[in-house]
Amino acid sequence: MDKLTEIFNTSLQTGYVDKTILSNVEYQPELLVNQKHPPKKILSSILHELENCNEFYISVAFVTTSGVATIINTLEELENREIRGKILVSQYLNFTQPEALKRLGQFKNIDLRIATTGNAHAKGYIFKNKAHYNLIVGSSNLTAQALATNKEWNIKVSALDESGLVEKVLNEFQSDFEKATPVTEEYILSYEEIYQKQFLLNNKNNLESLIELQTLVIPNSMQIEALKNLKNLRLDKKIKL
Repeated sequence: MDKLTEIFNTSLQTGYVDKTILSNVEYQPELLVNQKHPPKKILSSILHELENCNEFYISVAFVTTSGVATIINTLEELENREIRGKILVSQYLNFTQPEALKRLGQFKNIDLRIATTGNAHAKGYIFKNKAHYNLIVGSSNLTAQALATNKEWNIKVSALDESGLVEKVLNEFQSDFEKATPVTEEYILSYEEIYQKQFLLNNKNNLESLIELQTLVIPNSMQIEALKNLKNLRLDKKIKL
């Protein structure tokens, strides 16, 4: 058994068997959440993994400009260091923002694709290191809220290159990635039209719901008279409301 395997075994013992066993924290399984006290953000873990990886793979349902903004400086550093990555997003519900795709598409070291069919709703971040992978899988999309403020649960686990878990995760990612559509300038132009129509439709539905709600709470003439009587009774202190 080599040294790294021994370190992994001990860390797994701590994480899954007995928390009192001393081991390397870097390889222990960990629950990642956003919280105020003590301050903790999922984003911090994502940035740490990006800064220390040799390759990265990201599969998320939704990506927004705010989400890209949180990691864009790190992505620029990775491009300068020629660290390559693959990012797979989804057109599910037309929530992913075209501008976010434009910003990700500017990086020459990133192969960006989008799933245009099916209800793709994965949230996984995969980071390859020298002899192992760190995997973060849970509920966080690539949005600022999901990475920094929302109530999210994500599990971070480490696994050696030859492990069954790494094989299954990479196969699943690659299978989805190969079926997805490359994000080109032409694709973004066509998607912008779809996104804008969806945006207008959502606004229309929200407006109609608001109007309907306002209509429901407008009292009729009899109700108005009753409310006046109740108000007068309250002023006369004959009843308490």
